[in-house]
Amino acid sequence: MSLKRLLKQAFLKVGALYYNSSGSKVIYYHDIHDRKKYTDMSTPIELFKKHIDILRECDYRPVAEIKNREKEVEITFDDGFRGIYENFSFFVDNNIPVRIFLISGSIGEKEYLEKTQIEQMLETGLLTVGSHTVSHNNLDNMDEITAVKELKESKKALEDMFGREIKTLCFPRGKFSDRTIRLAFELGYEKLYSCLPGNYHVPFKKGLVNRSLVQHADEAEFKKILQGADKIFFNRYLKQQYRPGET
Repeated sequence: MSLKRLLKQAFLKVGALYYNSSGSKVIYYHDIHDRKKYTDMSTPIELFKKHIDILRECDYRPVAEIKNREKEVEITFDDGFRGIYENFSFFVDNNIPVRIFLISGSIGEKEYLEKTQIEQMLETGLLTVGSHTVSHNNLDNMDEITAVKELKESKKALEDMFGREIKTLCFPRGKFSDRTIRLAFELGYEKLYSCLPGNYHVPFKKGLVNRSLVQHADEAEFKKILQGADKIFFNRYLKQQYRPGET
């Protein structure tokens, strides 16, 4: 095990003790795979199944949208890679709802979900879709006109394609600012998903959703994150991802 990995495990052990909580949480992945892997960020299906087993053992209930303060978990995927479609029978067989944040400009491209595949998953009633912008570029590096175009066109494209209102946004690359938050709300988004760890009901700002990255977490690490251990990294991630102010 690398030194970086050992240090992370040590911090998570401390975090599990200090932040121990059964609060409801949002977790996120990028894809899952059995044989074919569409991205290095993908999670082996066997590891994903172990995560689901741990959720059940710890009495967490996968839900489409968190309503209660404790013991609910929302499972999300970023980008919209094809592996989730190829393994979606697992979600159907186990009645597991999932939210995918789609890059509208990548739908149908190599490695990414096709429109018909998304439609088939939507028909099961287990899939909810949200926006991950048009291009997946950092909104805070754009002028305001370009950022508005990214947010507005992605929302409209997804609504036109799938015939349902898009009210959720996931920040590309996890980067966001006060300007991005303001623009998103002005354009009709209601919940903004970050990459900041923490319980669902304790957001950094109103309308912001905390999420915990678990895509490569082994069983021990996943259990600690479920306990809230990754909150120990909150300030570090905040410094990396959040740009205060309107600039």
